[in-house]
Amino acid sequence: MMKQMRKINWKIVAIIFIVLFVVETLFWIWSTAIYNSELDKNNECLYDICGDYVDAWYEEDICTCYEYDMTGDLIVAKNKYMK
Repeated sequence: MMKQMRKINWKIVAIIFIVLFVVETLFWIWSTAIYNSELDKNNECLYDICGDYVDAWYEEDICTCYEYDMTGDLIVAKNKYMK
């Protein structure tokens, strides 16, 4: 009776670890896809939209381009909503 229970417990633990490994792998694939998407949007903002300006920020689907004014301060030159 005890040997049979040990086998069942071992199998349950193995199944739990396999499920956790699959969930962890899916999480890493999902997070990498989101990171690459955000990186692509950031690069599009920096190089394609704000290529003529000094600096650019991308956050929450808004690309903001900056340039220097006469006193040397950064001012907003252009805002663009990105889908």
